[in-house]
Amino acid sequence: MKKISFVLLVCSTLLLAACSTEKRTEPNDSTVKQEMKVSKTEDATKIAEKKKRAAEAEKKKQEEISKKVLAADTAMKAAEINPTDDTILAAKKAVEAIPGGNNELIKRLETATANLEAIKQQAIVQTQSPQQQIVTEQVQQQATNSDLNFIDEDNNGFDDRSPFNDPAARAEYARGEAEAQRQWEQGQANIQNGVDPNGNELLPGQDHAAGSNPDGTPDAWVQGQLDRITPDGGYQTDEGVIYPE
Repeated sequence: MKKISFVLLVCSTLLLAACSTEKRTEPNDSTVKQEMKVSKTEDATKIAEKKKRAAEAEKKKQEEISKKVLAADTAMKAAEINPTDDTILAAKKAVEAIPGGNNELIKRLETATANLEAIKQQAIVQTQSPQQQIVTEQVQQQATNSDLNFIDEDNNGFDDRSPFNDPAARAEYARGEAEAQRQWEQGQANIQNGVDPNGNELLPGQDHAAGSNPDGTPDAWVQGQLDRITPDGGYQTDEGVIYPE
């Protein structure tokens, strides 16, 4: 009987010890909830900070784009007012520097570039002789024709009906092109300097002085008048030579 009582006492003691240990190892519900709350708060803070940094980065990006658009607009206005190779190139670089591009500025750049080409072509025509102008007009007209109308039986790369099919005509046209380019470059230099190579002041809004080409030589009308002066000091008219009194 004593043995049975001792065994029951030992079992009860072990059972109580196990329950006590289990209670000590079980987490406290309030502690777990508190830790979960802190974790959620930290996650929310991190998300908020991430969103804030993203918003600040986007704001900075948009500010940089706005600055580049403003710079490109300024460059475009300069190119539109005074279309030259330099102003067009500066505008092109400014427009290309805009992240994602800008359709409005791209269209303005295309228009300004086309205007510059038109100005160059007009300058070329103005400095050409009547014969060269006829050749230019014929070439421009042929350029609008379909390739089906292109005839090149001698395989020299030129339409057989084109004035350029004649080597002499091609050489004459090339000389005219080179002279026109030289005059145009001199005109741009004149605009920068405010005078022509002879020191004559330019006409308002022009690249040459009155009665002169950009390089300072007499223009066609003035040269025509000079050509009428005879070696003995007279002036050739349709009715005859006139001498000063």
